Amino acid sequence: MEEKGTGLIAAFDSLYTTNKIQMLKILLNRLSPASQGNFAVYIKFLELQYTMQFTRTHSCVKIPGQGKPLSINLLSGDNADTLELLDELIPYSSTDERKKIENIKNLLLNINRMKEMMEMMQMMQDLFPDGFNSDGNPADILSGLSGMGGMDMSSLFQMFGESKT
Repeated sequence: MEEKGTGLIAAFDSLYTTNKIQMLKILLNRLSPASQGNFAVYIKFLELQYTMQFTRTHSCVKIPGQGKPLSINLLSGDNADTLELLDELIPYSSTDERKKIENIKNLLLNINRMKEMMEMMQMMQDLFPDGFNSDGNPADILSGLSGMGGMDMSSLFQMFGESKT
């Protein structure tokens, strides 16, 4: 993931800079520490100036890469792109930011799991409409299965490798 993020940063940096500015960055390393601060500000000023001019004259230029827009609704849509973005941000985050990003990722993954479980429950309801009581108790599915092909509860537990207690 870190390589992808580094590539995106390099693509951005190469688009919004010039060879002259890149040479000044190399020269910066050769200056005395007392001069480096002011020279760094000058380089950043040149980058800002160039970026403003570049965006005025090239307003439709897209930064190279396979960037895609984020999901508008994180909780109901496909959020794989958001999870990918969070993974790309982690290498550039502080410890506290990493914890927050991991929490967000876990939340999104748990939402995905809940959606899958709800879909599975809906499928089970569709397959076994008589197997659910009015409370929607999934345990009733097992009793509904007992009438299928002579399968009883003990054989069902054996099939899944569990012993009935």
